[in-house]
Amino acid sequence: MNLLKNFWSDEAGLVMSAELVMLGTVGVLGATVGLSAASTAINDEMVEFSQAIRSLDQSYHIEGHKSCRAWTASSSYRQQDVAASLADLCGQIEEAEGTVDKRSNLKRQAPPKSKELRKKMEAKKKKNKAKKKKNEA
Repeated sequence: MNLLKNFWSDEAGLVMSAELVMLGTVGVLGATVGLSAASTAINDEMVEFSQAIRSLDQSYHIEGHKSCRAWTASSSYRQQDVAASLADLCGQIEEAEGTVDKRSNLKRQAPPKSKELRKKMEAKKKKNKAKKKKNEA
């Protein structure tokens, strides 16, 4: 307590305490900015690392084997396309950050059923026939 009283009553103590306040303020600001930059850099590195891991293709196919009295089944796995996988990852990151752009989201749909595919194929054939007739005329 005497030290603070001496600082207050002495002019040199006032200058010294003002310097300490300034240095403390600059130190806190520097630490805050530094930690913010470090957290952003670490987050960016983690995103790049996750995209690199997601880019690895882990698809495989093993042929089955059949002999006189024994056989083994074949096995395979086809990984999702890398571009679609990365789009999913980026979408998840944007959703987590709250920066989702409604226009940039890829819509995931279930694959079409065989009836729907047949209808689409028949419609394409009809269009192609109509174009051929138009070109011939």
